[in-house]
Amino acid sequence: MRRARISASELLDRFIPTEWLDEEGLELYRSLVASKDEDRVLDGAVRLLERLSDLGCVERLSRTEADGVISLRYRSLVTLDTISITTRPAGRPPAEPPPSDTPAASPAPGGRVPSPAFPTPFLEAVAASSRRVDLAGALNHLYDHARDMVGFDHLALFMSKGLSNSPAANLSELEDVYRWRAEDRRAPLALVGEVEATGETVSVSDLSQDPRFVETAGTDAHGSLIVAPLRAEAYVYGVLEAWSKRPGAYDENDVRLIAFVARFAAGLIKRRLEVEELIFVDQTSQIHNRRYFDEQLAREIERCKRTGRPMALLIADLDGFKQVNDTLGHAAGDSILRQVGRILTENARQLDIVARFGGEEFGIILPDVTRETARAVSERMRSTVATREFVTGTAFQPTCEVTVSIGGALYPLDAQSKSDLIDKADRIALYEAKRQGKNRVVFWEDSETG
Repeated sequence: MRRARISASELLDRFIPTEWLDEEGLELYRSLVASKDEDRVLDGAVRLLERLSDLGCVERLSRTEADGVISLRYRSLVTLDTISITTRPAGRPPAEPPPSDTPAASPAPGGRVPSPAFPTPFLEAVAASSRRVDLAGALNHLYDHARDMVGFDHLALFMSKGLSNSPAANLSELEDVYRWRAEDRRAPLALVGEVEATGETVSVSDLSQDPRFVETAGTDAHGSLIVAPLRAEAYVYGVLEAWSKRPGAYDENDVRLIAFVARFAAGLIKRRLEVEELIFVDQTSQIHNRRYFDEQLAREIERCKRTGRPMALLIADLDGFKQVNDTLGHAAGDSILRQVGRILTENARQLDIVARFGGEEFGIILPDVTRETARAVSERMRSTVATREFVTGTAFQPTCEVTVSIGGALYPLDAQSKSDLIDKADRIALYEAKRQGKNRVVFWEDSETG
């Protein structure tokens, strides 16, 4: 998504994963780091990218040449970033990539041809995952192939606790792939914190023989565990845990593969967050937009069908908002929308989804909720809005008061389809809240129809 121009030295620093290089590649990398010649560094970076392409860590996308200018494009299968390089050879061409789409291996020291980091079918599956648009589908695809190669009994992804208030913590698609309850995790929090802090993968051959696990899990500590960081560039989103009930289940190749899967998953998460910022955020209110709301509502309804647990839909509408716009201007109105959106988000539960539904309406999705909890969340939102003073940005009326009416309905208790749920929360329950005098919460079961 980003199209930032970077220097050759920054390219080397950010996009060459040194852990995948052999000794010859590392020697070249060290010499380039020490060099001040940008042209030499760029030429060497291309050679390293070609080497990584042979090993399956980088996907070569294209190579074109026109008027003496060579344009190269690669995709990192670790971060999923696309790398475009334009170079004009001065007196000699840079190390030329093979013209065909099939990577040709470069000789290693002693004339030995380096073997790919992982089997070709797995690397092809990784490349296929990177082309999928939906995060859950891409991770599921990768999960299936990793399971075929590593004999784990369970693979689970846990986002960092430090991200609890960030967009990354609200990626509900992850729950469709990695289903481990927090209380089922095998790694103690101290070890998770160590992996997140260092960005290094840890493998434990026998949990029952490690005092860190015996102390936290008692007699339940058994089997083998790999804990790998979800690291994209220098940022760690959380950890990936691969557990097997058998002690000594993993060899070095298994650890390397799980570490690769974790970094690739982090790249998918990073890309998903960048896409979300571009297409799923309402620019006025700075919360999720209607497109995101519709996608998540459909997803949560499918989850209800699968789990049998109900969800609630709330439609919140600002009372008399047209008068705010007419009196204070649309700039003040937009500011108030942002402030209300922030209040609704702060008073929602961590797993809830708040979005701008349209105009001065907000849609709130409450997954896995009882009717009593849905009412409590709704009332907390309404009362908080009613007791706040909102900054308008106008000199003649610096602050104003706003109230909100909320209509709600539950699936599948009150409605049997997405359209029916929206209709009962919006057209019936919210209308009833307005009719009764505004600044109140009404659920469909409270209305005359209900």
